[in-house]
Amino acid sequence: MDNFNFRSVDFFLKVAETLNFTKAAQELYISQPALSKCIRQFEKEIGVKLFNRTTKSVELTEGGRILYDVWSELREKTQEALVEARRFDGVDIPRVRIGLLEFGGIVDVITPHFEFYAATHPEIELTYEIFGYTELKKRMLAHEFDLIVTLSSEFSGDGQSFHVSPLRELKLYIILSKNNHFYDRETLSFEELNNETFCIFSDSYSDEARKSILKHCESAGFTPKKIRMFSGLKAMEMAIEHSDAITIGYDAFFSNNDKLKFFPIDDIMGSHELIFAWGRDLSKATTEVMNYLENALSEQGYAPSKSTNLFK
Repeated sequence: MDNFNFRSVDFFLKVAETLNFTKAAQELYISQPALSKCIRQFEKEIGVKLFNRTTKSVELTEGGRILYDVWSELREKTQEALVEARRFDGVDIPRVRIGLLEFGGIVDVITPHFEFYAATHPEIELTYEIFGYTELKKRMLAHEFDLIVTLSSEFSGDGQSFHVSPLRELKLYIILSKNNHFYDRETLSFEELNNETFCIFSDSYSDEARKSILKHCESAGFTPKKIRMFSGLKAMEMAIEHSDAITIGYDAFFSNNDKLKFFPIDDIMGSHELIFAWGRDLSKATTEVMNYLENALSEQGYAPSKSTNLFK
């Protein structure tokens, strides 16, 4: 066991948590053959078979389960001890504060990467908070966050200069539930919504939602006959689920909600993107976190592009 090291333990723990060598390799940013070779070498070094492998499945052996329980706890305690030791020794631990837009489909995708990064990088204190559009922008402008994930259409620099890096183009949809008479339709146009009840975010929650939806209605030749205002995403989701009301939004609004149906429409207001946004001074630690997240998200179909000075 002369070559025993924490890197091999981290690789083992990731495979044990995913029970999938391909997925584990993607999350570790190494090739699947390299990971398999590392695990085989590790098993040889410690004299324990860790996994039972077939062409269709991966399972922990009994010995693997024992070591997983011990090493996963040891990893957590080691990380906590490192943080405390550095503080005791007067070492200033870099802190990265991230604000995340509360889209259910975005939160579910990004937060596991936050958790994994925090668990594997005890040298950086990573914290994140989840807010609606307006509150997120307000806190960013007050320098309470080093980096935020938000919409390009919602985040105006308000006279200040910010940098952005696009993560994903967002498509616009008519969103409704089985309680709406259009639910069984294959397609749906905006012009057909003139008699529908619209669920819209209040101005306190979003600076742009109400104006954007009303602009769409005006372009289609009508004014909504009834509007219900909401100051939160979850309340709106529940209202749509349990009534015949509709909203106009993105597929990323709600996560894994099979009670809702999404009809794609053209966005007359132009393209919207999910973005990273940050101030002029980007610390080394924040840069490392952002690069990690961009790489991790690109593996899941997101397409980060070169950062630009969009908010001037």
